[in-house]
Order: sequence, then structure tokens, then C-alpha cells
Amino acid sequence: MTIREFKYFPFSLNLKTPFQTSSQIITERNGFIISISDELGSSAYGECSPLPGFSYESINDVERILKGLRYQIIGFSLEENLTAISNLISEFKLVPSIVFALEQAIVSLCAKRNKNFIVEFFGDTNSIIEMNAVIGFDKTDNILTRIEEKVKNGFCTFKLKVGRNNFEDDFNLIKSVREKFGESIKIRLDANGKWNSETVNANLEKLSQFNVQYIEEPCGDLGTLNNLSVTADIPIAIDESISSIEDATKIINNSKIEFIVLKPMVLNGIISSLKLIKDAERKEKNIVISSSFESAVGRSALVLLASATNHSFAHGLDTSEYFERDICKDPYEVKEGKIKFDIENYPPQFDLSRL
Repeated sequence: MTIREFKYFPFSLNLKTPFQTSSQIITERNGFIISISDELGSSAYGECSPLPGFSYESINDVERILKGLRYQIIGFSLEENLTAISNLISEFKLVPSIVFALEQAIVSLCAKRNKNFIVEFFGDTNSIIEMNAVIGFDKTDNILTRIEEKVKNGFCTFKLKVGRNNFEDDFNLIKSVREKFGESIKIRLDANGKWNSETVNANLEKLSQFNVQYIEEPCGDLGTLNNLSVTADIPIAIDESISSIEDATKIINNSKIEFIVLKPMVLNGIISSLKLIKDAERKEKNIVISSSFESAVGRSALVLLASATNHSFAHGLDTSEYFERDICKDPYEVKEGKIKFDIENYPPQFDLSRL
């Protein structure tokens, strides 16, 4: 395959309501859609949208790099396999969000050229992918109402943001959720590293009565997280403490942490994330794919990755409803708390005429 054309287009998506975590408030998502074409005239898309507060690069960094990349990549030829794709992209020393976009676009082109490409390199894929519903900070009554709405829509796994200034507010919220819904739903917690090493043990002990599936980043110290994975009654998940592929590999190989939450847009793209999925599988650990509030274009690649995991735990891709309007129709709508994935129809078609 030879790359004959490279283009990119900016986009901006407003959230219906601000999404608040313990560390920031997200009101909009800005990024770029890249388009590449091969010598046969086929085209495919990828998304690069760094997430403020999580990504190292800014949107201005991305635009500057894309301007230069446009002139460098045209004319490159590569074999149609993941190693060749990874080797090509590594030559340009790109930031993670652009790696994600370029890998998405090239993998999609390869899938168009060879209908067996996805099966050959991604392995057996799940046709049904369960989603967790993310519930941000709000008043308890509003949160309970939100969960009730989601339950009616088929969701059974909920990730609740914790890490309020007063831990008792977190405790009372989880207690209220369990009192209202009993064991009919699965609860995950995400503290975004808010608790410190002096308080985290006591907090987890108090919350252990609520049958929590796992807690994500209860504190920001990696050493403490490793210790908690051995001593705590609640399984530990890691997310933003992973700053590189090397970090994730060490966690998989050398710790007792059971759940690794990956944001491929932030970490380093699709191919390295797939390798981590396979590494975790061999160590009997679980990779959970999480959205960085991508558009429908970028999220489609996350659905592919989620389909490649070999477990039935829910993934964190239910974010499209947060946007006032997406850049195109979502090919992987969440219905009854699940996404249906058809490997035969990957990559999906996108109508990007709005751009």
C-alpha cells in the first residue's frame, strides 16, 4: 500500500452539560479528523483529539505537527500488517493522539483492501460489547434519577465519580445507590487519585460493604496502588497513573492490579493498546477500553479494541450522548446498554460532509 493523499480537518463538539470529575470540568472537545488515501483511490479516516488534563500534547501541538506531517507522509509505502504500520509511524516521532489517528486510518485502509485483515491481526472479536454508564458529580437525587433512567435503558454497570472534599458525601452516595437498586446493578468507582495515602485504606475499608466491582485510581501514588491491590477488599483499577506503554506493561507483568483502564487516544494509539490486551489476557488480567470523549469517528476504533478483549466486563464507551451534536451519525450506537459489533463491516462508513 502506498499513501497518496493526506488531509486533515478541525472539529469542535459542545457537551450538552459540563462533565465534572474530581480534577476538572469538560465542556467541549476539539480535535482533527485526518483522511488518507491509497494508490487505489480508497480513503479512510482517523481522529486525533488530545484530552485536556490527561494528554501531554495540546490541540495547538497537534495542529503544528499535522501541518508538517502532511508533506512528509505522502508517497510512503508499507506492507499491510501491524508491525509495518507501527514501524512506519514510529519514524515520525508523533504524539499519542496523532499516532491514534494515523493507525486508525491505515488499519481501516488495510481492512478495506483485505477483508480478513481484522480477523488476522485482532483475533476473535466479541459481537456484543457491554457498556458502563459514567455518572459524574451531582446531587444525590439527580444521580439516583440518572441511574434509574439508564437501568430502564438496559444498563447494569455504573461508574460513579467519587473524591469529594468530604468522604462522607461519597459514602452516603454509594449507600443510597445500593439502598435504592440493591445488587441489581454493578458499581464501579473512580476517584481520579483524589485520596491520599493516609486516608485511602480507611476509605476503601468503609466502602467494601457495597460490593464494588473495582475502584479506579483511589490515590495518585503508584506504589500505594500496588500495595492496595494486595491488601484491599475492593479490586484496584489503574488509569491515569499509566503514562506510557512501558508503565502499563509493568503493571500487567509485575503487579496484582486486576483492571487496567486504557484511554488509547491518550496513551499511544491502537496497535500498542492491542498488544496490551493480548499481554493482559496471558496474565489473566482485564483491559477496559475507555473513551476520551471522542467523536463517532475516533470512538469506532475504540469499539474495535473493546471487541478484541476476551472478557465480559463492561467498557467505558457510552459518551456520544453527551454531545449536543456529533460530527456524523454514530455507527455504533449504544442500545440497551450494549454495542453490537459486526467484524464483517469494519471499518464503518462516515458521512463527514458537515466538516
